[in-house]
Amino acid sequence: MRKDKEQSDLRIQEHIERLEAKEQEREARKRGHSRRNSSQEKQTPKIPKFYGGSDPKIFLDWEAKVDQIFNENHVKDQAQVDLVVLGFLEYANTWWHKVCKSYDQGPPAASWMDIKTHMRARFVPPSYRKELLLKFQRLHQGFMSVSEYFKELESQMRRVEIKETNKEKIKRFVSGLRRDIQDQVELYEYSTLEKVFTLALGIEIQ
Repeated sequence: MRKDKEQSDLRIQEHIERLEAKEQEREARKRGHSRRNSSQEKQTPKIPKFYGGSDPKIFLDWEAKVDQIFNENHVKDQAQVDLVVLGFLEYANTWWHKVCKSYDQGPPAASWMDIKTHMRARFVPPSYRKELLLKFQRLHQGFMSVSEYFKELESQMRRVEIKETNKEKIKRFVSGLRRDIQDQVELYEYSTLEKVFTLALGIEIQ
């Protein structure tokens, strides 16, 4: 048991040392003494800074941008952690160091998904999560175009992190369409959300 505790403490210390090294690297870049060459800089995606404010919408917008960057650049798990933590400033940086020091089961995050779990628990209050869920459940096309409605549906899915099957997503999308479009869409067969979206677009412009 004591040996396990020592190994856990060692992993936490290594994680904190990586954070400190990243901070030193950031300061070196500010002073113009970074040792990275220009080609390396181009290969490394830049993560927007996060300051740790109290507005959950700011955090969720930032989270969506980071998701997009990692999806487009296929960044590996540990590199995700290093890049995200490098973008923490002011309160966010202080908060993350406290998380690391209070975590007794090794480093608190092995991937971007792990960091998101910690951050959502801290920066998205339960009341706001409930508000997002209610808004998502009530979403209908209304006066939006099919394209606008589809984008809003995808955006809200990301924010509430709803885990739905492809069939459930299709059902949600179709049920929220305007009745005149929905009636025609239901006459056809479709196997993916993208296909039913394309079908709805075609019906809309008829």
